[in-house]
Formats: sequence, structure tokens, C-alpha cells
Amino acid sequence: MNRKKFISITGAAVGIAAGISYLVSDRHNFTRSDFKSAPPGNISFKPDEKEILFLASLAPSGHNTQPWFIKYIEPYHWVIGNEKTKWLPGVDPTQRETILSIGAFLQNLEYAANNLGYKCDFTILGTTNQDEHIAEIKLVKSSGITGFDVEQIRLRRTVL
Repeated sequence: MNRKKFISITGAAVGIAAGISYLVSDRHNFTRSDFKSAPPGNISFKPDEKEILFLASLAPSGHNTQPWFIKYIEPYHWVIGNEKTKWLPGVDPTQRETILSIGAFLQNLEYAANNLGYKCDFTILGTTNQDEHIAEIKLVKSSGITGFDVEQIRLRRTVL
């Protein structure tokens, strides 16, 4: 057997062994420990709410941390919060970038809501970058709202 054939057979065997051991390993690496799989209670988002929140979640965020959370109050009424577990104290000690990321989320939320004919009523709750609750949002179905091409949100790519 020549050297090239030996290396290719050995590489294939190692790859197969690694793949099999990974597949039979503990499945904890397939789930996020910080993600709650279902909202508390029996919250059932309306189809428009799901679409709006999905598009809002495509907002860019510092180091792709997505440092926001949504507290469901009632249909089309939420509180947007500052998720402290997503803070990056080493690169953003004052949470300036975190607040900018939440602002991008809120802007996407407004674009998505407008596209579906909802007006956003924002109430700012936070007074510092470290506050947990940042904004309260109420969506009201309204006519005469200028739509936004949400395909621009879907197709947006951030290159760092």
C-alpha cells in the first residue's frame, strides 16, 4: 500500500468514527440551555404577531447576541426588555451597543407592523442602559399606513 492510499483510508476511518461517536453522544448539544421552549402559560400568538416578531428578530445586533426579550401582556401589546444574560461586559461595559441593538429590533418591529397595517404606539420605559424593561409596544390596526417592503429585511445581510 502506498502512502497516499494509507492516508486516505486512515482519514476516512477517523471521520467515520468521529461521526458515529458524535451521533450516539448525549443530545444536550442540540438544545440551548438558555432558551425556554415555550412561553409561560398558554400564550398563543396571532399570525400577524408571529410575522412581526419574526421580522423584528432579524435586526442586527452587536456580536449577534440578540439582547432583547419580549414580555407578552395581551395580543398586540408587549414589553421589550434588555436581556442581561446577553450582555458582553468585556466589549460593551456600559451596554451602549446593547441599547443600539434593541433600537434596531424596535425599528424592524415598526417596519413589519406597518407593512401589515398596524400603527405602533411606543412608550419608553427605560431611563438607563441597564434597565430591564426598555419599551412598551401597543399595535393598533389602522388605515392609511405606508407599508414597508419587508423583503429588504429578509434579504439584509450584515458583513463585519
